[in-house]
Amino acid sequence: MTESSEIFIQGTCMQMCPPREIASREKQRRLHFFETIAFTCPKSTSSSQQDKLKADSRAAVKEFSRSAAGKSIDPSDLRPASVLLRTMNYLIREIASKDSFHPWQVIYWFVFDRIRAVRQDLVVQRITGKPVVEIFEKACRFHILSGYRLCESPLDAFDPKINNDHTTECLKRLLCFYEAELPSAYEDTRTEFEAYYLLHNLGSFEALNRAVTLPETIKNSFLFRLVLDIAFTFMLKNYVRFFRLVKKLPYLACCTVHKHFNHVRINALASINTAYFSRNACLPVRLLVEVLNFNDMQETCNFCSQFGLEVTNTSVKLMKGNLNSTQPPRVRLSNMINVKLALNTNDLISGECPVTRALVKSSAEAQSSHASMPAAGGNNSKPGESSLNSQLKSNVLELKERQSWFGRGRGRGRKTIQ
Repeated sequence: MTESSEIFIQGTCMQMCPPREIASREKQRRLHFFETIAFTCPKSTSSSQQDKLKADSRAAVKEFSRSAAGKSIDPSDLRPASVLLRTMNYLIREIASKDSFHPWQVIYWFVFDRIRAVRQDLVVQRITGKPVVEIFEKACRFHILSGYRLCESPLDAFDPKINNDHTTECLKRLLCFYEAELPSAYEDTRTEFEAYYLLHNLGSFEALNRAVTLPETIKNSFLFRLVLDIAFTFMLKNYVRFFRLVKKLPYLACCTVHKHFNHVRINALASINTAYFSRNACLPVRLLVEVLNFNDMQETCNFCSQFGLEVTNTSVKLMKGNLNSTQPPRVRLSNMINVKLALNTNDLISGECPVTRALVKSSAEAQSSHASMPAAGGNNSKPGESSLNSQLKSNVLELKERQSWFGRGRGRGRKTIQ
């Protein structure tokens, strides 16, 4: 190892954006609206147009730029760990939380770029420790949430592949930080993100192998046990059980697994077509809506027609042979996931979801035994605990249920829809 490689650079910039960059971008008119006085101090005066070109040093955030080869790094352009954490908190609390006033697409591209700059400063300075873990936790939640919220956006406005790559990178870096620290330091949050990593990589043997070798404290968590069950169900292509288990996940976990919905639906449709084809055989559209978790009948018809199936308003006619391999439509927002949202964006990205916390801390065995016993001491429960406990009981009971959709052989065990 050379002497130069052992030198650690320590940033000295105590602002979210170096003053030199603020002046340069203001002169070149490269300021984002969120960095101007027009955003921080909105006024209905004739000078509002001029304010859009004027930087607010308290709101300007360092933008991402690739390092030039052979160019030395000025410590005054780097922010220390405390400033980077403050910058990350600002992006979530002051920018991402404004989704009621600004389109999420606009918020996404600004926060996405600034988070890349934060990560770049962390890498250059080789910073580790609790601030870095907190930064990456919020970065992961932001990318997961954005991947779901913008799934219907056109490709020229949002590229799911790029967002997916950054989600993967942030999750991997975060899990590496967890492994480098004491196991008890981040026990609860690590379980949450180990679950996200497995959901994000459904179908990956590498992710599944990692999951089964994790510490018992993580594997005994009810949330992780549920996610592991979903991963095995995905591998076995049990589409009915897959969607039934997904419905028990908290909001962000559903956002993570949402990108796999169409993959499961395609395999399910191919299996149904092969197993149940006969002359003039038709499936009720309402049946597919329920089994494959579509939003409505129109979405189901559009999806099936993409594969050459003959579709009417109420039924889908099966075809002989394999389905036509065309490009399926992009996955749409899910009503099932939308109804789970009960927090604002700031609390969601900051990890303040009480349902997720409860599922992480709950032991699968304890909840299973508790669900089979009558409740005792109901008057001693805290406000809000009764509804949460009932949901946990429902989760356990649902895990034990067996659906009879298309079960027990051809023509038997089906649920009929009038």
